[in-house]
Amino acid sequence: MPAKRILLLLLLLALALGGGLVGATFYLFRPYQAEAWVQPYLDRAGLALEEAPYGLTLLPQAPKALLAFYPGARVDPLAYAPLLAPLTQAGYLVVLLKVPQGIALLGKGRALEAKAAHPNLPMAVGGHSLGGVVAAEVAAREGLPLVLFAAYPEGNLSQEAFPTLALYGTEDGLLPPEEARRKAERLPQNARVVFVEGLNHAGFGAYGPQRGDRPATRPREALWEEVREEVLLFLEGLGWDTPPSPKALR
Repeated sequence: MPAKRILLLLLLLALALGGGLVGATFYLFRPYQAEAWVQPYLDRAGLALEEAPYGLTLLPQAPKALLAFYPGARVDPLAYAPLLAPLTQAGYLVVLLKVPQGIALLGKGRALEAKAAHPNLPMAVGGHSLGGVVAAEVAAREGLPLVLFAAYPEGNLSQEAFPTLALYGTEDGLLPPEEARRKAERLPQNARVVFVEGLNHAGFGAYGPQRGDRPATRPREALWEEVREEVLLFLEGLGWDTPPSPKALR
């Protein structure tokens, strides 16, 4: 075979391999966008959503505390609005944090940016999946209450004692219950650990199915209601039941 033809075949092969690699990378690392109905749902519900450099803010009429929430890896923060937005009815200002490239590890300081924007509000931090790893780190460093969805601390916090709620799903394909139970041993003392029957990994948000996950076995709205009740019970137990002065909004 002539040398030119060999070079051409090698070039075509390289291009084909390169295209396949790009396609595989896009498939594996593509962002998980919020489902199309989420924004219209917020509009119909009359839920005020403000955008800031650090995240999307859901505003209550009279805020008494702040929940800063880190999204899972490559998940659009807006995807958590249907689950967390109703907390505003109880006076909680919710910030769905925006992180670089959708990776919370690259935006660890975003919760503190949200706190700086609302300095008069007490704050809890939360996160889903990889976002929960970062939330746990921030909570441990700053001494903040912590809410985890399908997540656990990277290090051992079992000697710590700050308030913690950790929620897991019995149908989670990425963090199966048996593994979640082992990882929960890293949580602070007296952490409340709840396994929500029928909930999977992606079910904490509205962004569609996630590769490697299992299907949920209960209606999503019912699962969200159960999760939301646990979060609200936890936050109310922190004693932030009196709205601060109007300056907290500034």
